[in-house]
Amino acid sequence: MEIQYIKLNKQNNIVKENIKENKLNYGLAILKAYLSFKVIIIHFFKINSTNNKIILNIVTNKISPVPSFFIISFYFMCNNLLSLKFKLLLKRLERLLIPYIIWPNIMWVVNTILKNKYDDKNPYTFEILKLQLLYGHMYMAQFWFLWNLIIMTIIYYLIIFVFRKNSLFIFHLLLLISYQLQYSGYIYNHFFVKFPYYNRYTISRFFGMLPLSVTGYTLGIFKIINIIQQNRTKSLIFSVIIYKMINNYKIFASQPGIIYYGVNLNIIAICIIFIFSLFHSDKIRNHSIQKLIIFLTKYSGGIFYLHISIGKLLRPYCKDIRNGTFFGIIINYNICYFICFFGMIFFRNTSLKYLFI
Repeated sequence: MEIQYIKLNKQNNIVKENIKENKLNYGLAILKAYLSFKVIIIHFFKINSTNNKIILNIVTNKISPVPSFFIISFYFMCNNLLSLKFKLLLKRLERLLIPYIIWPNIMWVVNTILKNKYDDKNPYTFEILKLQLLYGHMYMAQFWFLWNLIIMTIIYYLIIFVFRKNSLFIFHLLLLISYQLQYSGYIYNHFFVKFPYYNRYTISRFFGMLPLSVTGYTLGIFKIINIIQQNRTKSLIFSVIIYKMINNYKIFASQPGIIYYGVNLNIIAICIIFIFSLFHSDKIRNHSIQKLIIFLTKYSGGIFYLHISIGKLLRPYCKDIRNGTFFGIIINYNICYFICFFGMIFFRNTSLKYLFI
């Protein structure tokens, strides 16, 4: 596989050379499916629901799904942003906006029909729906992730369009500024503490996600994953060592703020992505296995969108989900999966397919 790199011609236009389309990275596909499962664990598993050591080892590992998700998103978005093709930008925004807008509206209708019987403590009113769509962090709290993807996609496109050859420098400058604001406590003290609930999380997490987006974008520009695949053994050993060092030793100082702040999470997410990316298509020659991996990992996005709503809907009727057992997590995951599976059957030829992938 050739390494794709980017250079600028004399007119400062972006030129792509030695391009060879990447095949599906099965390792990253498996990682995304695992991360969607881990998100359900974080939101629904109760640690006192089991004494099984195997299950506890599975659910208590320090792999944080959101940083890896965000880096992967901008890694795969890199070429579309660099092309500066407005149609590709609109296509990307369509893919993000359709689930961002439609799922909260669907759940508002469901909630209205059920008259909040399954969530009396947090009624989903029309006012909450409006705040959800504006800030991404109300009733369907996980959608702050999409809010950040949408806003940052637009910002990235504008910066690349305006600054062209200096855009990468601008992005890394923003990364440094974001970390400075995080570690100084400025974001936490001036945004998170003082702002109302419905926008403090979104604003604070924007600065947490910004360095991760720059990381994914940079990995994409320099095709770092393609490079490390040229020496899998050394890359695997190095990634595991760095991951263990960051996890076991306090190399970076702690900082005030909410979750997803700090250099350590960024480095851990990179190591996780590298480890999984080394499991690549050139090692899988059996077409049946390839198809099985695609089938099992295709709906990680839809599962991420749906899991909280499904959990809330089923909580009164499913003891395992209500008690936060590991079996309840599996039930939640499989129901979300089959909703996405049948949704794709009905809407595969329309833009509504983006609700499920």
